[in-house]
Amino acid sequence: MRKSEVKKYYDNYITEQYSIGVNDRIFMLYEKLKSLGLTSTSEVIELGCGIGVVTHLIRKTVTLGQIESVDISGESIEFAKEKIKNSNVSFYEGDVTEYIPKIKQADFVTLFDVIEHIPIELHEKLFVNASKMLKSNGWLLVNIPSPESVEWDKINAPEALQIIDQPIPLELIAKNCSNAGLEILKFENYSIWVENDYNFFLIRKKKTFENRPLKLNNIQKAKRKAWRTKFKKLYKY
Repeated sequence: MRKSEVKKYYDNYITEQYSIGVNDRIFMLYEKLKSLGLTSTSEVIELGCGIGVVTHLIRKTVTLGQIESVDISGESIEFAKEKIKNSNVSFYEGDVTEYIPKIKQADFVTLFDVIEHIPIELHEKLFVNASKMLKSNGWLLVNIPSPESVEWDKINAPEALQIIDQPIPLELIAKNCSNAGLEILKFENYSIWVENDYNFFLIRKKKTFENRPLKLNNIQKAKRKAWRTKFKKLYKY
């Protein structure tokens, strides 16, 4: 499928996105970001931002750091610019598989419900590009519908699918991460509207294992000691 067709589709998808607004999925992803350490000074690159609904939430927390959001749809970007005028938020039209951000190293790079809409043959290129955007301790966050839910929609609700909407198996993401020098630290299959309808990936740059002692503060040490004392007493063998 030609890129121009995809751009046109999403240029015409603005009204539907705006009517949905902040839904359960979007707010859950914002909460995940905060739980992973999103702060006022975080540097965030949002790949596939649409009309900026997630951006709207991220800016509530990131008030001093920079937020850079990009989408293939120029009309969506113009819409987002009109809605969000914070000085630390920038919107750009671009192809996320080859986009070069202004933020050189980000704390967070997000692909929230994006890669299922990008042709699979471009995924390796996308992950290599996303890897370049991360700080050494940064996070790449990927959220997608579970492959099974997409397959179900293909048969039972094809009208719910977008112009490109494909199942993305775990092993494909693992392969593309490995080829891009990334590793999956956490995988979660979770439920929003029906059981097991979404998959979430917490990804970082691949690290060499170092046998370093775990550093705990005094409170953590006390909790660990109390936990150990309890299980040794209750479950003595």
